[in-house]
Amino acid sequence: MELAVEARNLTKVYRMYKKPLDRLKEILLRREYATKKVALEGVSFTIKRGEAFGIVGENGAGKSTLLSILAGILPPTAGELSVRGKVCAILELGAGFHPELTGIENVYNYSTLYGLSKGEVDRNLDFIREFSELGEALNQPVRTYSSGMVVRLAFSTIVSIKPDIFIIDEALSVGDSHFQNKSFKRIMEFIAQGGTVIFTTHNQYQITGICGRAMWLKDGKVQEIGNSTEVVKAYEDYMRQKDLKEEERSFNLEKNKDTYISGMELSHKVITPGDDFHVEFSVYSNKELEVVLTLAFRRNDNEWIASISSRELGQRILLRKGENHFRYEVPNFPILYGSYFVHIYLLNEEGVIALDEKIIPIEVVKRSFMDFGVFKLRANLRSVTQSPQKLR
Repeated sequence: MELAVEARNLTKVYRMYKKPLDRLKEILLRREYATKKVALEGVSFTIKRGEAFGIVGENGAGKSTLLSILAGILPPTAGELSVRGKVCAILELGAGFHPELTGIENVYNYSTLYGLSKGEVDRNLDFIREFSELGEALNQPVRTYSSGMVVRLAFSTIVSIKPDIFIIDEALSVGDSHFQNKSFKRIMEFIAQGGTVIFTTHNQYQITGICGRAMWLKDGKVQEIGNSTEVVKAYEDYMRQKDLKEEERSFNLEKNKDTYISGMELSHKVITPGDDFHVEFSVYSNKELEVVLTLAFRRNDNEWIASISSRELGQRILLRKGENHFRYEVPNFPILYGSYFVHIYLLNEEGVIALDEKIIPIEVVKRSFMDFGVFKLRANLRSVTQSPQKLR
């Protein structure tokens, strides 16, 4: 299939100056006054014509810089880029629009930048008016528009231009849900008709829903390219691990120093459903204290899966001074394939205040193609002599 975009070792380095005068001094004195910031380094990928390609990554990962290079707004510092076809982009909100001009005047200015004649823009106006649903606001200056109205105008104008490659950077997240749904339906139609979409957003569901492939950028470098679901999962796993470390660091700074979980170990870091599983942990206390101990499992999409507490088990936990050792046992581990976190909570006597918490990640492997869902359901099947109708 024909390639729409081919990038080889794209690199973008920004030169940062403390003062505007340093630029002139650098030219005249031939000395280095700039500090260099590498926004992209050695980024290579291809996008086929008619493909929807997503880009994920943290703020500052280089996504917007890359899209600006693809749109022809920024030149790369190094590397090769081939873009085949007319490119339209929604990058920065309101970019390309003059705030003092009306919506319609901006439509004409923007469209002519892409080579459309006045007659072609005239024919597009009815579509833009209907799709944007801006009505009389099209005759008002853009400076009077809300951010959502600007998105409506920009998206409607670009769709009317009929580009070969459509680049979208977060902008649609500003619009209301009605216009978002309408826009995404239009994007899917555009792809079905052979258009190419390059899309970045922090809404990972939209990436997996629209894009067949995706790329994860981290610190300006390609971390992973492939199936969008797998790339998004890898990125989300990384972000949750990062958040977890921050949560643990924050909690450790604030936790009660008199009573805390001093150690925790899992019988398995990688487990197969049906294996016996246990968690061993120690609690230190400098006084005798009654507490509640809770074991919980959280999936890596932050969905709580299951929990059990000493109170539910009918056990009263009275800590002695010093180290206290415990073991939660889970026979025939029932949770199915996925990435999870195992939590041990140390709660006060009433079970409402967390004195401490420990978290360890765990991977549950797929045992067979029949492993789907969250839990391994255990049931009995037997033959009966009566028909279902008679059993009612």
